[in-house]
Amino acid sequence: MKCSAIKLDGTNCTAMALDSGLCFAHDPTNRAQATAARRRGGENRSNLNRASARMPRDMKSLGERILAAFDRVETGDLDPQRAHAMARLVAAFVQLHQVGELEGRLEALEHAADVRKGYR
Repeated sequence: MKCSAIKLDGTNCTAMALDSGLCFAHDPTNRAQATAARRRGGENRSNLNRASARMPRDMKSLGERILAAFDRVETGDLDPQRAHAMARLVAAFVQLHQVGELEGRLEALEHAADVRKGYR
C-alpha cells in the first residue's frame, strides 16, 4: 500500500505506507527521526564528504592534520608561518599524488589502445 500523503509539489507520495497509512517520512510520530535522516543524507551528499570518501587514506590523515592546524592558528597555538609551510608541503604531496594517478591512468589507456590494435 502506498503512502496517503500529498507531497509539497502537490503529487501523491509513492513510498510504501506503514500501519498508519503514511510512509516513514510523512508519519508525524517519526518526525524527529525523519528530520535526522534527511540531515544525514544531506551531509553525506556534501562535496566535502564525497571528496573525502574518494581520498586515499594518507591524504585523509593529512586533511585532518591541516584542519587541526587551522584551528591551532586561529587560537594562537601555532605560528601562521609554520602552518603555511605545512600547507605548502601538503600541496606538494597532493601534486605528487595527482601526477602518479595521471601516469597510471595514461598507462592504462595506452595499454587498452595497444590491445585494441592487437599489439599485446
